[in-house]
Amino acid sequence: MSVLNRFFGISVLVSINLAAAGGNALLTLENQHLAISFSSQTGGIVSIADPETHHEFVSQPSTEPLSWRLVVKNRSGDEVTLENAQAAPPQIEAETESLTLKWAGLNLGEEQDVMDVRVVCLLEEDSDTALLRLWVDNQSDEFGLWDVQFPVIDPLAGSENSKIAMGRGTWGMMYDSSEKKISGEYPSHSLPMQFVLIQESNSGLYLAAHDPSALFKTFEVERGAEFHVKNRAIDMGVPDNDWTAPYPFAVSVYQGDWMTGCKRYREWALKEAPWTRKGPLTNRSDVPKSIKNVCAWLLASGSPEEVVPAVLKFADAIGAPVGVHWYNWHEIPFDHEYPNYFPTKVGFASGVAELVDRGIVVMPYINARLWDSTNDNFAEAKPHCVKDEAGNPVLETYGKSPPLAPMCPTQPFWQNKVAEIIHRLVEECGVNAIYLDQIASAAPRTCFDPNHGHPLGSGRWWVDGYREMLTPIKQSITSEGGQVGLTTENDAEPYMDNVDGHLIWTSRSDQEIPINTAVYSGYTLYFASNRAFGFGGISYCLCQARDFVWGTQLGWDGAGLLEPEHREELEFLGRLARLRAKALDYLVYGELLALLEPTNDVPSLSGTWNKPGGDGPVTLKAVQGALWKGTDGSAGVFLANADTQPHPFSFEVDAQSYGLGPSDNWSVKRITSSEMTSAPPQEGNRFDYTIEVPGRDAVLVVFRPETKP
Repeated sequence: MSVLNRFFGISVLVSINLAAAGGNALLTLENQHLAISFSSQTGGIVSIADPETHHEFVSQPSTEPLSWRLVVKNRSGDEVTLENAQAAPPQIEAETESLTLKWAGLNLGEEQDVMDVRVVCLLEEDSDTALLRLWVDNQSDEFGLWDVQFPVIDPLAGSENSKIAMGRGTWGMMYDSSEKKISGEYPSHSLPMQFVLIQESNSGLYLAAHDPSALFKTFEVERGAEFHVKNRAIDMGVPDNDWTAPYPFAVSVYQGDWMTGCKRYREWALKEAPWTRKGPLTNRSDVPKSIKNVCAWLLASGSPEEVVPAVLKFADAIGAPVGVHWYNWHEIPFDHEYPNYFPTKVGFASGVAELVDRGIVVMPYINARLWDSTNDNFAEAKPHCVKDEAGNPVLETYGKSPPLAPMCPTQPFWQNKVAEIIHRLVEECGVNAIYLDQIASAAPRTCFDPNHGHPLGSGRWWVDGYREMLTPIKQSITSEGGQVGLTTENDAEPYMDNVDGHLIWTSRSDQEIPINTAVYSGYTLYFASNRAFGFGGISYCLCQARDFVWGTQLGWDGAGLLEPEHREELEFLGRLARLRAKALDYLVYGELLALLEPTNDVPSLSGTWNKPGGDGPVTLKAVQGALWKGTDGSAGVFLANADTQPHPFSFEVDAQSYGLGPSDNWSVKRITSSEMTSAPPQEGNRFDYTIEVPGRDAVLVVFRPETKP
């Protein structure tokens, strides 16, 4: 091995292995935390390893390893794909903490020497993360960049024990070896956060776009094959467009479980992402206290005569702050004639007033994205809707809906229309929350209307457009104490500075993991724990128990829950909600630290949930457990029992490993929905505890560090 650059006393170095097979020398950037290697012949990534454990994540690398792929189009729609493996070997420049690979004079069709590509990998001395950046200088008079795929790594997740973790619009998923190809579009319900974890036993690989502009991108992993991030180019297909490394792509390895990887992303997001700049919920006066306090939701639809009595009955049964998500409060049919929501159904405003007077959050539905193209007034909206490459409106249908046009969020016309609807609901109807459908759920659309003033196709303008829409709305409706909340469908991170809560209503699975609260607990709200109602008491209570300890505001089932045959399920929901009301310092303002596995034998229960792809079986421990950190630095252990029988739950927690303590002595309190009792104090920083959890009930065990006098 010969060293290209080595400075004595510096642990980061670039080396070249001349003994590599076939003369394909390896360029390695390495420090004590991470080693990442590139092929000198293609510039492709051939190794990502942990120097401490020697664990390798790129197994049996391709004979033509990749690092980037570019798709370009000309005005006629002709498409050309370029990959680093097809180009001549790159020029190599090595410095103490970085490696630069350059490809100059690439050809596009008949155009010669019209594209230059540069990749830089930075690994600082004390860092555990390599930052990759890509620049593309496109000098073509005919072709424009369409897709920029970077990084490309082949293969990943090739081991039988490889698991792939990524965010989803409900909680997040941990995919096992049965899932071969996994993809998600960011920002949307299919990829709400821009990172993927490869988990192989206790070794993890963190792959994340550290992109504060939230550009439209797709993450795709094919097990045992290729991983890539596909970015939509800015000014898609426009000749002479460039890609100027708008963000670094982070690669790091870690020892631990998926929670360790999530906390890495949390660290970046809380430090650099604009959507967290308003700070934690403890500091957010613009997020109404009323919506922070909601413990359970009812899903309702129809006239005030139908909705109001059901909501009042629900509130009485729950015995804690509740909210109602009110659909079809308007005369127009659902998914028809948007955005012509007024007039309301008769008596809507008085029904709202009755519920608000009872301290209930009343949240009507509107769609903040679509306009019915069959409306008479679509003519005035048409110039401001999303357009395809031919300049025609993009149209979508949902079930039996008419063709609905997504509106371009950059357009003041649409921003003002949404603001008008919101202000009428607040001022004329008295609501204290509004649900803005589809904003976080639907991926950005590419828009090619040159009159809109944004780059053609893709760019940061989609997310920025919604921020420009919602910021003044948020400021105006919260100017008098923050009394009106805004929520949206599903979970996509870049909207959370102006959206207070996320409806995680989609299918549940026993493969889920709580990625969203692992990353953003204490910074935003999630609500809904549905998808098990109608499958029996065990199924329902398993879902409520798990979602409760993971941190969501519960419920979002319909008024059928109030029927006598569901009395036991409603009572369980009420007990969980009342305990949540006592635990806001953890479940709203605190941080999820870990899921707890019992150290004793806790039986499992089986039920049925509405899972991705249809109804299916689930099996979980009867008692679900999680560790949260409170705002005062205390530890809160939440245990929820879905069974009708009581069960002891034993757990061990090393407090200091979670940033709790240290303390020589911890006071211990046991809190349920109905009482609080003291328990014997805990000595030292390792909690070794057993709690008896009553049937169909939950317990919070609080460990608070005591200061010696």
